[in-house]
Amino acid sequence: MRYFYALLPMIGLAACNGGRDDAMAQSGEAGITINPSAPSAGEDSEGESDPSDTNDDGDKLDVGGTGGVIPCAEGEVCDECVEMEHTPCDGDSTDLFNAIGLNCPGAPTVTGTVDGSPAAIGLRTGFGPTMQWNAREGSKFAVIGSGFVGDLDMPTPAGDLDVGPTHCNDDLGAFDPGAVLPAPLLVNDVTGDCVADNTLLGSGDCSNTIQSQFSQGMAANDYTEMRVVAMVPPTNNSISYDFAFFSVEYPFYFGSAFNDMYVGWLESESWTGNISFDEQGKPISLNAGFLDFRDDGGVRPEFQGTCMSRHAGTKWLSTTAPVTPGEEITLVFAIFDLSDSILDSYAFIDNFQWGCEGTDHPSTTPVG
Repeated sequence: MRYFYALLPMIGLAACNGGRDDAMAQSGEAGITINPSAPSAGEDSEGESDPSDTNDDGDKLDVGGTGGVIPCAEGEVCDECVEMEHTPCDGDSTDLFNAIGLNCPGAPTVTGTVDGSPAAIGLRTGFGPTMQWNAREGSKFAVIGSGFVGDLDMPTPAGDLDVGPTHCNDDLGAFDPGAVLPAPLLVNDVTGDCVADNTLLGSGDCSNTIQSQFSQGMAANDYTEMRVVAMVPPTNNSISYDFAFFSVEYPFYFGSAFNDMYVGWLESESWTGNISFDEQGKPISLNAGFLDFRDDGGVRPEFQGTCMSRHAGTKWLSTTAPVTPGEEITLVFAIFDLSDSILDSYAFIDNFQWGCEGTDHPSTTPVG
């Protein structure tokens, strides 16, 4: 089931009830690049040993750069890369793509579609009683989940600390792709470096980060995606966006086959594969383990009154990835359960930008 947002208004606004309408966006630790020097698997967010995380599969990425200058053929005159600015347009909009900063007046037009249950797609102005997850751009952000977006504002029942999750526990029905994700997403590693050998583009995940985590569960269920098809402006060579990930699978099924995942997939002449990682350079999944806010005792103020109390999530993270000026790209934001169709995970998405980073590889930095 695919919904075309160029034609339809936002269908999931009712799922946003309870989102806080704060005007202040949260800012923070921008500029810390995720790279091979990041903490290794088995360390928590403060660099201390976490004995429950044994998934040391060596998924690390190098980060390069070309100085941000638009490449051109011999004899041609090329412009310096120009940061593209726009005015947020989500104030009165119920459009999912306006909420993340796309299709605003004066900005390039993109085609935006979604797949999945309408109940698993929505808009919010904030999450929880603090400002930790205020909108990063404009006043709203998009939410996709492997369960109902409206459940985010259901407080965790007190008994769940002892018996396991009984909430945020939805089976979305017929949105179960199994071992093969929707094209162009591929779970297999490539056989080399896609930057050094561009013939590898399209043969798998250039980051070599998805397979080791996906293989722990093998079957994707309750799949939900946002998809953007766009022409890259001729004076830009990178994209960026912000996201956060949450899961009620933690802590009861942490380290098990129920390894819910979020994937940001880029299909480009510069890169094909996952572009979004945690602070260990690993994919965004339950078992990869970088969850900034682990609410084991139900005492974290950020999650009070929500279904993430006694569970876990990340801070806002920002992904930057290379693209080729003037090409057509496909960008997919996807989330799914692994091994089952219950116990839900969610991704917040905001602040898409056309940029001038001049990077060879994608990278992710914490921003709040």
